[in-house]
Amino acid sequence: MHNNFRLSVANEKGYTLVEGIIQLSVLMLFSQVFAVTIGWTNRIEETITNPTDTEWALFVQNVETYLNDIDSLVIQKDQPGIRFLKNGEEYDIESYANLIRKQKKRLGHEPMLLHVNSMSVTVEGHSLHFFVTFLNGVEKEHTFYVTFRSE
Repeated sequence: MHNNFRLSVANEKGYTLVEGIIQLSVLMLFSQVFAVTIGWTNRIEETITNPTDTEWALFVQNVETYLNDIDSLVIQKDQPGIRFLKNGEEYDIESYANLIRKQKKRLGHEPMLLHVNSMSVTVEGHSLHFFVTFLNGVEKEHTFYVTFRSE
């Protein structure tokens, strides 16, 4: 019975300092890779889920649908925005309070972009340039190519 309690000492090497340093180095390497990966994932998630970027992309797509085959285009002087004639209908896309809205025949109020601080519009030939500043300080700009209906 006394034999069961005797320790087997076949290998007396044990755990060396070099093995400990190697394992600690591997642990530190993996922890750094993990920390960098988590930081990178958070930045990507913030970029993808930023509501300002999503709203801006939808606004640009929506405006592009109206700027094909128009009859005339005028920059508004009283309110920042544009007025254009398409298929006999007059449309306004203009800044109003803290948003950009669309009106048809100067009636209605269809919000196109929310949380807008300021907007400026310029036209050069067939290029229409929108520059928008949001309430959170983010600035966005886009240049649209306008096609006019040929008669």
